[in-house]
Amino acid sequence: MLLFTLTLLLVNTRSRLRWVAYALVFSGLFQALYGSLMTLSGLEYGFFHEKVYYRDVATGTFINRNHLAAYLVMCLSVGIGLLIAQLGDGKAPSSWRKRVVGLLDWILSPKMLLRLFLVIMVIALVMTHSRMGNTAFFASMLIAGILTLMLSRRANRATVILLVSLIVIDIFIVGAWFGVEKVAQRLEQTSFSTEKRDEVDIYTIPYWQDYFLTGSGLGSYYTTFPRYQGADVKGFWNHAHNDYLEFAVETGIIGALLLGIALLLTLAMVLIALYRRRRALNRGIAFGVTNAFCQTIPFL
Repeated sequence: MLLFTLTLLLVNTRSRLRWVAYALVFSGLFQALYGSLMTLSGLEYGFFHEKVYYRDVATGTFINRNHLAAYLVMCLSVGIGLLIAQLGDGKAPSSWRKRVVGLLDWILSPKMLLRLFLVIMVIALVMTHSRMGNTAFFASMLIAGILTLMLSRRANRATVILLVSLIVIDIFIVGAWFGVEKVAQRLEQTSFSTEKRDEVDIYTIPYWQDYFLTGSGLGSYYTTFPRYQGADVKGFWNHAHNDYLEFAVETGIIGALLLGIALLLTLAMVLIALYRRRRALNRGIAFGVTNAFCQTIPFL
């Protein structure tokens, strides 16, 4: 909440907005490079210590691969938004000579470097083998792209080409080289009979009913849930692995409604920005936030 408030108060100019966006991109690039190198080299070190869990998959400086995947999809969203903000008007050159010059100019421009950063982050995302991370990224890019084309009165051919290239290149080319088939295999093997998290959710419902109005307090799930945990659910569960449900039991219906209102207001403001804003940076960041919103919701 403090970070959210500081962002609203301090990021109030286009230059600050651009710097914050690039800071997120560079932090995502660092996590992607670190996680990929640790996995490919076999060193398998996390944050200054050797990894115990999630070996042979990228985790960056995080312990859980899903945490890295969630962070990467957020940084990718902002990076794609910056790339959209730098697009031209989408008009085709009148001659082949101008097309070749335009292509060389694009290859040597900062946009190509930013595109390379996005490819590196996609590689790391695939190497996490996170089912939800990869599914949410590519699905939300389709959703956010459709919303952008529907709402933005200034969407051009360059935007369409960029979104199509992101999906085609990142899925079929990058993913084929860096293990997207392992992600698909994990998705195929997923079933309710092997997953225990759905059973945890079932036992959390009576917990929520007992603390329906005000909740049991933030951070109290791991101490309260054992009273409701069934005999068929083994081990110690410090989180519900369902943030919607965990937030509801810890804050009650009051906290859940406040969170829902904040999310809906954020989405409404972003969609309005896509429709009304004229500046390329504002529309690009609005697309990035829409994309991140669609990607992050399944993680909660």
